[in-house]
Amino acid sequence: MSTNQLSQAPSVDRKEHQAAGPLVKVVRLHFADPMRLLGVPLTIFASTTAVCVVVMLLIRAFVPGDSAEFSEGFRYNQAPLWCFAGYFVSVGAFAYARTMPFAMGMGATRRQYWAGTAIALVVESVYIGASMTIFLALEKVTGHWFSGTHMFDVYVMGNGSFRDIFLMGFGISMFTLFAGTMFASVFVRWNQKGVLLVVFGIVAVALLLAWVLLSLGVDVVSFFSVDIVARIAVGMIVLGLLSAAGSWLVLRRAPVGR
Repeated sequence: MSTNQLSQAPSVDRKEHQAAGPLVKVVRLHFADPMRLLGVPLTIFASTTAVCVVVMLLIRAFVPGDSAEFSEGFRYNQAPLWCFAGYFVSVGAFAYARTMPFAMGMGATRRQYWAGTAIALVVESVYIGASMTIFLALEKVTGHWFSGTHMFDVYVMGNGSFRDIFLMGFGISMFTLFAGTMFASVFVRWNQKGVLLVVFGIVAVALLLAWVLLSLGVDVVSFFSVDIVARIAVGMIVLGLLSAAGSWLVLRRAPVGR
């Protein structure tokens, strides 16, 4: 190995280390408060399950009928689909406002901050998918929470499929978290007017897309008639990735600390 190669190798290693350092720091910054991203979702799942169990017990105690029919009716429960979505939109929306100035103060560039935030949110999405899968396993083991209550073993989450509930948990998290960050980046750069314009733009594009599909005779219903839960989950993941890309396009020129 020549003298020049020996002299260049350490500098390359230092550059790679310096580039990776801020990414790790940004990820750690988002998880600095474990309760916000790790504890609160579990609390939401547990408390929503407890409410559903209480509702089921009240129905069985005061409504005449077959308990098996009541339990089967709970398969239409949509609580796991909505119980944490709003919270995660707010988490994504506040992610930039709470951490961006600190990350810049630690020497991270906008690109490094965006990439570190994206990694943190993907990790969080995997965590939610895994958590919902574990809750589903517990629900099955306990005979639906010892009361016939269906919370995670429901139609909208895959009807007891571990694969589908993981994909749904991951997909909902990806979509809501990255949608929140996208709107947060728009607000940081253009304030409320920018958010309103983006909302109107998204609605207009969605309506235009629907018109094009209907005009071309595309049968969207038949596409989702097979493996519907998994395909909806994949669709939400795609929307989450598009939101992540949109947040970067806006964030790269956004002011810090607005």
